[in-house]
Amino acid sequence: MNMRHNNDSLVRLPALQLLGLLWLASALYCLSQGHALVLGLVTVASVVWGLHTWVSVRITDSPPPDPSPSVGTRGRLWLQTGIIVILAAIANQPLPLWRDLVDGLRSWGEQMLPVAWVGGPGNAVANPVQYFMIPFLLLLLLGAKPSALGLQRGHQSGRVCLVWLLLLLVIWVALLTMGQLPVQTLARRLIGNALQNGFFEEFLFRGALQSRLTRLIAPNWALAVQAILFGLWHVNANLNLFAGDGWSALAWCMVAQAPLGLLLGILFQRTRSLLAPSVAHVIMNALGQTFG
Repeated sequence: MNMRHNNDSLVRLPALQLLGLLWLASALYCLSQGHALVLGLVTVASVVWGLHTWVSVRITDSPPPDPSPSVGTRGRLWLQTGIIVILAAIANQPLPLWRDLVDGLRSWGEQMLPVAWVGGPGNAVANPVQYFMIPFLLLLLLGAKPSALGLQRGHQSGRVCLVWLLLLLVIWVALLTMGQLPVQTLARRLIGNALQNGFFEEFLFRGALQSRLTRLIAPNWALAVQAILFGLWHVNANLNLFAGDGWSALAWCMVAQAPLGLLLGILFQRTRSLLAPSVAHVIMNALGQTFG
C-alpha cells in the first residue's frame, strides 16, 4: 500500500468532499433552527484555524513516506482500531465499573489539584487515564510502537508549533492591551486545557485512531473518518448546549468539532507527531474560551 500523500491537494479528495457536504447540510440545519449567530462565530474561528493550518503545511516539507506494514499485521491493526473506537465510545459513559473508575479518579483529582489553576481538577486526572494511559497500554500489548502512535519529535514539529504560538501571542497581546485577558486568566486556561484534553484527546483520535486507520485505508479517508468520529464524540456536550435537542447536537458535531478534528489531523499527518496538534488543540480551546 502506497502511503505517499500530497497535502496540497486535500480539497480535491472525495473523502474531504464528503466531509464538506456533511458540514454544509449541518450548517443549513443550524440556520433553520435559528443558530445563525453562533454558526457565524464558529465558522470565523474555523477559518482562522484553517489559515494557520494552511501556513503550517506551507512552511514544512512533505514528510517521507510512511513504511507500509506487512500483510500479516492487518488483522492486528483492525483489532487495535476497534479497541480505540470502543474506548472512545465508552469514555465518560455511565457503564458499570468504568463509571466507578472514572468517578474515583475525578474525586481524587478534586481533592488534589487546585481548581483556580486547573479549572476542572477531576477531569485533569480522569481524562489522561481514559484517553491516554489505558489505550496506550492496550496498544503496546497488541504490538504498537510508541513512535507509530505519534510519540516522537516528528517531522518539523517545531516550526508548526511556532506558528500557533505566534498566533496566541498576537491575540493575547492585543487583548491584554485592551484589558481583556490578564496573564493569570490566560495561564489558567492553557494549563486547564493541557491537563484535561490537549495531548490526551490528540493521542486518542490522532495518535491512536488516525495512525491505525492510515495503515488500513487511504490516508485521506483516514483523515475524514477520524474527523467525523471526533465530531460525533462531542454529542453529549452538545446535547447540554442545545437543551437536549438531538438533531441540533449532531449537526453541531459536524459544524464545530469535525472541522477542528480535520485540521488537527492534517497537522498530525504533516508532522507525524502529537506535539504540533497538541499545542494547536490547547491554543484553540483556550482562545475559544476567551471569545465565548
